[in-house]
Amino acid sequence: LQPGDWEKLGTRVVNMKADHDEIPVTVMEGVFTKVKLRIMKAPIHLLNINIVFGNGTNKNVVFNRKFKAGSWTRIIDLPGNKRIIKKVKLNYKSVPAGKGRAVVSLWGKH
Repeated sequence: LQPGDWEKLGTRVVNMKADHDEIPVTVMEGVFTKVKLRIMKAPIHLLNINIVFGNGTNKNVVFNRKFKAGSWTRIIDLPGNKRIIKKVKLNYKSVPAGKGRAVVSLWGKH
């Protein structure tokens, strides 16, 4: 892993019958300055995400848009200097006539 590279922190196959899910992140991954999400397998309408940090604080990021399979969200700058991420909560709506379940992966940059 080179400095400036993106590292995969976790993946979740979302349950389209629910409207929320979370991606746990192990503390061993270290501290991050930016994150982004990758959507795979099926489209998803991502309402917002809530990034929960190691110290208990959180950052809410609103998207409220549909992402196609194979797309990325915008890059999210994390507040403060470098942050330990505990988990990312996903809030979404299922996309009608979607084939299969979306797979959402979280990527971080140190």
